[in-house]
Amino acid sequence: MAHESTKRRPFLKATGAAAAAGLTGLAGCSATGGGTPELGMAFTVPVENVGSLFAVPEVRDQLDNLGNEYTLEVSRNESTPDSLNQMAAGSIDLALLSTVSYASAVKREAVPGNIKLVATDFWDAQPDWYGFTIYSGSDSDITEPKDLEGTKLGVNATGTGTHAILVKKLKQVGLDPENDVEIVELPFPTFTSAIKDGRLDAGIFPAIFAVAARGENFTEVYTSQETFDKSYPFAYTAASNSSLDDKPDAIKAWGEDLAQLINYCYDNRDTVVSAAAKHFELPESLVGGFFLTHNDYYRKNFNVDYDRLQYAMDELVDLGFIDSSFDVTEYATNDYVPSTE
Repeated sequence: MAHESTKRRPFLKATGAAAAAGLTGLAGCSATGGGTPELGMAFTVPVENVGSLFAVPEVRDQLDNLGNEYTLEVSRNESTPDSLNQMAAGSIDLALLSTVSYASAVKREAVPGNIKLVATDFWDAQPDWYGFTIYSGSDSDITEPKDLEGTKLGVNATGTGTHAILVKKLKQVGLDPENDVEIVELPFPTFTSAIKDGRLDAGIFPAIFAVAARGENFTEVYTSQETFDKSYPFAYTAASNSSLDDKPDAIKAWGEDLAQLINYCYDNRDTVVSAAAKHFELPESLVGGFFLTHNDYYRKNFNVDYDRLQYAMDELVDLGFIDSSFDVTEYATNDYVPSTE
């Protein structure tokens, strides 16, 4: 049985980097006392990041390699930069990253020896699936992007992939992202209440939090599909190159389990929704309201699409989030995760 270091807690509480580092303190070791390699993995948003489901006992128990070919400690961080800090310290091997955190890590070599993307977690702007959506209140006059001028616009943090989506659309409609709107940083779980009480005029909603926005009959201002001319992989699992060198067989076994995990989720969705909601102390209606429906992101193939990943990185240059692009084939690989499509 794998170690499961994600403590059950209310979803609105975040562990923070320090707490998570304590939970995964042994993750950088090469093996347990019995010789089975240990892996440490960090995620950010429960359920929305599929890797988080490795922490759910009812799901974990379905995986063939976990506990035999490797053991796994799973922890949650408040942000992807926190996960990169852990990876740089050698306390985790795998981490959920998004567009900007991945690009910045590669460009700055934030992790000694750098990193490689080994799996795609989900796509944004995919037709017929959920794309990041900007909502305003149910009775708001903000109904289209140009109406955002002079508003308080919510994002979880600036300098992130979600912030990039806001910047791109603002520029498309001729608004200055720095002067024509007030970008307000708040945790995603607070967005619905913040819009209702006037702290925000509008905000960008990930899939899990869009359930509440729809429930309040919030106004859809725009979506990623209306912003990007191509769909693109938004969230990824990356591994440090040192871990890929030291534990290649264990990470490949983890990749095989990842493919098995997503297939199990599609075949047993109701069971997974119930188990994940219980484990992460989330309302089952919240998890069931998006996960693996068309209110969820496209997540059928976890392999790396190099062309679309390159497109995403080049977009970040155009938007000013990184100063120059790079060849993603040097920092991504499909050697560890089999196709799930």
